[in-house]
Amino acid sequence: MLRVLGAILVMAPLLVSCSDKTVGAPAADRILTGGRIYTMNPQQPWAEAVAVRDGRFVAVGAAQDIDRLRADRTEVIDLAGAFAMPGIIDGHAHPAWGGVIDLYFCRFSAAAPPDEVVRTIEGCVAQADNETTWIQGGLWTPKFFEQFGIANPRDWLDRISGDKAIALKDDSGHNYWVNSRALELLGIDESSAPPPGGVYARDVSGERLNGLLYETFDALNRALPPWEVQHYEAGARYAQAQANRFGITGFKDASASVPELAAYHRIDQDDGLSVHVAACLFDQSVGGETDVAALEALRDRYASTHLHTNFVKIFLDGVPTTARTAAMLTPYAVVHEGEDPVYGPLHLQPAALADAVVRLDAAGFVVKIHTAGDRSVHEGLNAIAAARAANGASDRRHELAHAGFIAEEDIPRFAELNAVADLSPYLWFPSPIIEDVRAALGERGQQYWPNRDLLDNSAPVLAGSDWPSVAEDINPWLGMESLVTRAHPAATHQGTAWPEQAISVPEALQIYTRDGAAALGLERSTGSIEPGKSADLVVLDRNPLEIAPADISETRVRLTVFEGNIVYEAEEDI
Repeated sequence: MLRVLGAILVMAPLLVSCSDKTVGAPAADRILTGGRIYTMNPQQPWAEAVAVRDGRFVAVGAAQDIDRLRADRTEVIDLAGAFAMPGIIDGHAHPAWGGVIDLYFCRFSAAAPPDEVVRTIEGCVAQADNETTWIQGGLWTPKFFEQFGIANPRDWLDRISGDKAIALKDDSGHNYWVNSRALELLGIDESSAPPPGGVYARDVSGERLNGLLYETFDALNRALPPWEVQHYEAGARYAQAQANRFGITGFKDASASVPELAAYHRIDQDDGLSVHVAACLFDQSVGGETDVAALEALRDRYASTHLHTNFVKIFLDGVPTTARTAAMLTPYAVVHEGEDPVYGPLHLQPAALADAVVRLDAAGFVVKIHTAGDRSVHEGLNAIAAARAANGASDRRHELAHAGFIAEEDIPRFAELNAVADLSPYLWFPSPIIEDVRAALGERGQQYWPNRDLLDNSAPVLAGSDWPSVAEDINPWLGMESLVTRAHPAATHQGTAWPEQAISVPEALQIYTRDGAAALGLERSTGSIEPGKSADLVVLDRNPLEIAPADISETRVRLTVFEGNIVYEAEEDI
């Protein structure tokens, strides 16, 4: 029997002798009634009640009409006027990895000052046993060293790391900060060549490595002690519980390794996932030829009821911070007088990228391309155009991830090519990483994330937290608010970032529901409350359409329903 959910959700009588009302239609398993249900179905925007049978909505409409589907076995929840809507979908996250970080990492905030970082790392070193060689953690921001006058990050870390090898990821997830012991075990010294697109940074003398390894995450992830399937399974279970708590009923893992795929698959086979998961298979062919056959084998091996594997991730560039690794059409701000212009590297040359996208498209894959700079966005669109020319138009909506810098002439091309702009809500309001982007790009950094322009040009879009990069958790309500306000939800950083690009609350809700479902390839199955669709629904403590936009981030979820089953309910009266 369901628990009472505070003051706003109360159980109606579960056993009601109303079999005469079910004549002509099978009875519902569950009815949610008496609410203000925002369906995201333009043909029927609002409803009072829904009926669920076999995990799907079978009726949506007026309470008195839905009541006709009640029978003795029907469970009924009285929403008592509460606001409900389709489940939220996060179109770009790294959930299993985020769970691993929260459960196992030596973790500190990207905003942590040096003394807090010192206490955290020293504590992790002290707790590690003699058998532990490596300590992995993070998350630092590239401005950390300049802001706090740390001339040599490697030496600074050496002083507090004892005999342990330390590898700390930054808030973008692309870069590492390591100590001397880590460099020794990784076999990296001043004569080592970084991987394609990568940089082994040096001190001011230019002679000695300073411990900052930019765009080396793929190579280092393979070299570091591996996290096993059981770690990723624990991380995935943790992540889906957190997702359900925030009202999320679907997410896309933006770059799933084989152990992560195996973890999702195992959970779905054992217990059944409580979210729809789309997993982007990680194309590890940086600098080489994409092995389409190997990716097809992974797709077939791990697909299951709730795990959709028809997606591939390609990393085309890095990040537009002071690391200066996103590929830009115009150069980064000058750091040292007389230096050569820095544009940021491409990980794949345009011809190789186009070839990969053409062949993946022909194999039926949807490709998500990491494109953080406007040059990489341009080349990504060119690659999608090549696929359309070679294979013809299709409903495969390839995505350009982190497309925050876009040349004006490229904005209309998203709609023309049915290409999706993958928006990152945590990356367009004032914050440490935005400050870092502006420091790297100067005036160009002020015009980041042209969301209004994209929508006005009918571009397909999605939104994702990118958790655990930058975002501290997978909470979608902070990102949704910032889409509308362009301000920091907690006001820890003042002002707004390019407020002319703000969008409306209904548009934001659309992006997090119907558009998110399309990004998962499930637009016919979820994303709106309609008969025949998966019964994915969330009940909130407020109506986002009626409150001040600055209060959206305070939204609390009272109930999350996935395929007709309650997967989260608030314990306390909120």
